[in-house]
Amino acid sequence: MNNKRTKPSKRIKAKARSTRPAASSSTKSRVFDKLQERVNELEETLRAIRSGEVDAVVVSAPKGDQVFTLQGAEHPYRLLVETIDEGAATLSNDGTVLYSNRSFAAIFDAQLERFIGTSIENFVSGEYVDALRALIRSAGDGSARGEIRLRDRAGRARTVRLTLTRSTQFGMETLCAVATELTELVETNEALRVTESSLRQLSGRLLQLQDEERRRIARDLHDTTGQKIAALSMSLDRVARLLDTRKPERQEALNEARDIVRMIGEEIRTLSYLLHPPLLDESGLGSAIRWYAEGFQKRSGIHLTVDISPDLGRLSTEVEMALFRVVQESLTNVHRYSGSPDAEISVVGTTDAVNLEVVDHGKGIEAGTSRVKVEGIAALGVGIPGMRERLRQLGGQLEVDFGRDGTRVSASVPLKKAKAVQPAEEFEVAVIAPSNGKSDGDATSSSDMRRRILIADDHEVMRRGVRGLLESHDEWAVCGEAFEGREVVVKSRELRPDLIIMDINMPGLTGIDAAQQIRKENPTAKILFFSVHESAQTVREVVNVGAQGYVAKSRAGHDLVDAVRNVLDGGTFFPSFARTA
Repeated sequence: MNNKRTKPSKRIKAKARSTRPAASSSTKSRVFDKLQERVNELEETLRAIRSGEVDAVVVSAPKGDQVFTLQGAEHPYRLLVETIDEGAATLSNDGTVLYSNRSFAAIFDAQLERFIGTSIENFVSGEYVDALRALIRSAGDGSARGEIRLRDRAGRARTVRLTLTRSTQFGMETLCAVATELTELVETNEALRVTESSLRQLSGRLLQLQDEERRRIARDLHDTTGQKIAALSMSLDRVARLLDTRKPERQEALNEARDIVRMIGEEIRTLSYLLHPPLLDESGLGSAIRWYAEGFQKRSGIHLTVDISPDLGRLSTEVEMALFRVVQESLTNVHRYSGSPDAEISVVGTTDAVNLEVVDHGKGIEAGTSRVKVEGIAALGVGIPGMRERLRQLGGQLEVDFGRDGTRVSASVPLKKAKAVQPAEEFEVAVIAPSNGKSDGDATSSSDMRRRILIADDHEVMRRGVRGLLESHDEWAVCGEAFEGREVVVKSRELRPDLIIMDINMPGLTGIDAAQQIRKENPTAKILFFSVHESAQTVREVVNVGAQGYVAKSRAGHDLVDAVRNVLDGGTFFPSFARTA
């Protein structure tokens, strides 16, 4: 065995010489010179051996070369092997331990004296013996490396990396084995994995709580503050008609109050929309994306093409919110960084998943640079990693592909993780009397020729305001009230009103779903939507279900009376921004 020394080792090759007949006197001088040369060579060899430069001598003989290792030459190397932390051993082909350092025996939790001469399988748990045997068999091709599991006397699971190399020495085939303890590394990695998983779950939970809190605040602003502001606006409009207009200072003060109330209503509505898009709850992901795209185009000047599968149904609240936030974040990045004049949004629903893509044609990356797919959590800013965590919580994934001609954001969510929201079923419920204590039949008599109107809104203060505004006109009568979607469907069936004034956002069924069922039962029913939402997409939604009119609650004092009159007379009434959209 040759090993490294502090000085380069040498092997001296000597030839065995046979005796020859005595030379003639003429050749004595040449023989003497050769003998002197040979003596010098032997003296140099002896000096090299003494100085430690030689650890073996090769002697050539008629029967072949023979190697003679000098006694003590392997001592430094054996000392090195015995003191290293790595386990080192020599095994026979059947796994018997022929030699082992103390580290190798300690890794297998064995005493060195009992370890040598026994099979290594005796120190491996039964369930992992097959893996060890497979590794030994694999070393037959030259070398093999693998990990095996051990259990110490306390029952603690341990992981060891075992490297086997086949060797032939003195005509005997053996396996040189090196064992590395990986238990601490494996346990550390597992702890990191658990910590990372916990952080991901916490991140996802925080995002979910954030969305829930945004939705709650937005709904409170819409359902409470916004409705009261709208009712106040209608009350001021009624006061304006009752006020003595001969005193201009009173009219001026009232107009100023109405303008302030209208501004407050618009600010509250804007804040509510920013916190949580109402169309996402009322009409679904497709409508919310179209609404957001319209507003984005107006704010940024970037042209958007929106392609959404016509058969895309309602999804779970979490999936719709996550995909909508991906659209928001992606378009924000397009506006801030890409410089692209346009972008495309596509949403495709299959039987197994919902796939979303946002593509721009901006700066991208420099020509010749390879395309990069972002995988790490911290590779981008706060937004997209947050979206990735949202989708991960739903079993989905997010990929961002930077190319030379733009950026592509792809999101996918499996439907098996997020059940689609089933369409509302038809139902029967008991008719609930109006809040004023009168039955619906008390509103009009059989001989009353006034046009009968049903009001559906989940806010009593709003229903009361609309009732007061309508009943100030002698040609109309309120025949009933409803505070949720299911109730308005039933009362429409029983009361057969001439007109239904209905909010979009109501409990039970939304106004959109309720209108679909009403029009299915009575195709001639006239419906006027009355909502705080002001967007062209909202108007398109109500038109698609067959409504004849739409009035924003912020303009109830100006438009509601005209809208009711137009629809009852067979016409329609829609705001100017919807007609030009």
